[in-house]
Amino acid sequence: MASSSFLSVRARLTRFRLPVVALTAAAAAVVVMPAGVGSASPAAHPTTIAAAQARVAALNDRAEQLTEAYNTATGVLSTLQRKERITNRQLSHDRAQLTKVTKVLSAGAAAAYKSGGLDPTISLVTSGTAQTFLDQTSSLTEVARYEATAVSTASAAQRDVAAAEKIHSAQVAQEHKIVSSLASQKSQINSLLNQAQAVLSHLKAAQRARIAAQQQATVQHAVAQRTSYHPPAYTGAAAGQAAVAVKFAYAQLGKPYVWGGAGPNSFDCSGLTMRAWGAAGVSLPHSAAGQQGMLHSVSLSAMQPGDLVFYGSPAYHVAIYIGGGRQIAAPHTGTVVQIQSVSGATSAGRP
Repeated sequence: MASSSFLSVRARLTRFRLPVVALTAAAAAVVVMPAGVGSASPAAHPTTIAAAQARVAALNDRAEQLTEAYNTATGVLSTLQRKERITNRQLSHDRAQLTKVTKVLSAGAAAAYKSGGLDPTISLVTSGTAQTFLDQTSSLTEVARYEATAVSTASAAQRDVAAAEKIHSAQVAQEHKIVSSLASQKSQINSLLNQAQAVLSHLKAAQRARIAAQQQATVQHAVAQRTSYHPPAYTGAAAGQAAVAVKFAYAQLGKPYVWGGAGPNSFDCSGLTMRAWGAAGVSLPHSAAGQQGMLHSVSLSAMQPGDLVFYGSPAYHVAIYIGGGRQIAAPHTGTVVQIQSVSGATSAGRP
């Protein structure tokens, strides 16, 4: 029966509407910039090593915070694009199904007319398109008598497809908006890093050489610590996974921070923790705030090796705890993955 075919389409479209609603909510998500993040105002270049390093650290910290906002926006875009592709495939299939079943109804009406079961005015519809048929059904009393349920269902299905098309268009528009935002954020990050480089370039050659030597010593020390790793004692439920995550983090010591980096040769802060726990079989987003939001919270005093240490709420920086008040982190541009003391953390989470 044509009506049963229409009911099948109606049921499919009803199922289709739920993910569309979820997509709308995801598309409406706004990536909020951390407080104080943005382009730095021009300032006189410091002339001492200490002042220059402080200035550079401040610029790099702000760039690192903006990087995490960028990572969050990238994750939102990736999710939206993936769901939009699914929605588009479903929408294309449902359009085809609706057209197919509408033509069946139209053919049924024509057959009924030829057999004398319908009023001659039906010929005005059956000679037109499937859409014309749907548009005119309200006046077709004979069709309503034979296919009342089918016609009603088809009309509702058409409205559902039209609504889905509208939402799909909104999704695509939101994608374009996020892409534009990402381009702006990328420009701001590069601007901050260029400012940091300009600060160093105004130092004397001997001063720059001293800073380079300090950085090299940090790298060598971090690399040397790779071989000193011993699985820490862990009393939590995920002892095996935590040990794998910490071991992975140790193996990255000495590798450079690169914003947006997620290995294997460079990392940013959330890229490091994402890959560390990924090695242990736990999937985390490439975003400090995203990781903070999905993990079970633990107090800083109860941290165990493998726990993630967060800075800010929502987090703009994350590291992995290794015990003894220490963490492994990818701090910011100009540094490498290194062991640090935990200081200034605001929360912790356990994967």
